[in-house]
Parts: sequence; structure tokens; C-alpha cells
Amino acid sequence: MLQELPETTWDLRTIGHPLSASLRIYILFLFVVCIVACIKLVRVWRGALPFRLHHQAKNPNYLELLQASAVSLKQWISCVFLGWGFVVSISLSEDCDRLLASKGTGSFLVLYFIQELSSLLTMTLLVVLFVFLVRWHIVNRIEHLRHS
Repeated sequence: MLQELPETTWDLRTIGHPLSASLRIYILFLFVVCIVACIKLVRVWRGALPFRLHHQAKNPNYLELLQASAVSLKQWISCVFLGWGFVVSISLSEDCDRLLASKGTGSFLVLYFIQELSSLLTMTLLVVLFVFLVRWHIVNRIEHLRHS
């Protein structure tokens, strides 16, 4: 007696895809930005732990460290957005080339590319949010020192 095999379906959301070289470099860049932000935060906290800022109230060197860190983090935020723009541009170009080469524009291909770009945007915004919060913390310390 022959047994019928169960019908299988493919869920394209669960199939992994290889990352492009530009995306791998960008993910490494995002990791480096997070490390840089953490290092700047540790330097600031080493000078004065959270909620113990009054120890550095009259120290001009500490205020300079805070200001330099805030400016630097602002530049890193801009750099992350510029990097994201380049990666999106490269990804769009590569994806359009693949669509043209496939000779078919199935809706799943378009959705796949949109999903890839949205995950890239999500990673970018998470890193920018982290760096922004570190910068905000440093700017708040600057303001607190100026008013004390």
C-alpha cells in the first residue's frame, strides 16, 4: 500500500539569506559605534559616577571632557546616518539588478527587498538611539555642572 507524502510548503520568512559584503561591513561599523559610545560613557562615569556629579562641580577639565564627548557623539550619529544612506543606496542598486536579471517581478521579491531594507533601518535607528541617549546623558551633566 502506498502512503501519501504530506504536502509541504515553504515559508519564505524562515529561509535565511546571505548578507552582502556592504551589509556585513555596515553591521561591523554599527558594532564599532556602540563600542565607541560605551567607551565615552565609561570615561564620563569614571570622572563622576551617576548621581555623584557634585564632586566635579568646579573641575573645568571634566566639563571639557563632557563637551568634547557630546560633540563627538553628535558626529557619530551623523556618520551612522550617512553610512546607512550609502548601504541603502548600494542595496537598492543590487536588488534592482537582481529583479531585472530574474525576468520576473513576483510580489514576494519586492516584499523581500522591503523587509531587508526595513531591518537595516531598524538596526540603524537602534544604534542611533543608543548613541543619542548617551549624548543626552552627557549634555545633561554639562547643564547640571553649569548651574551648580
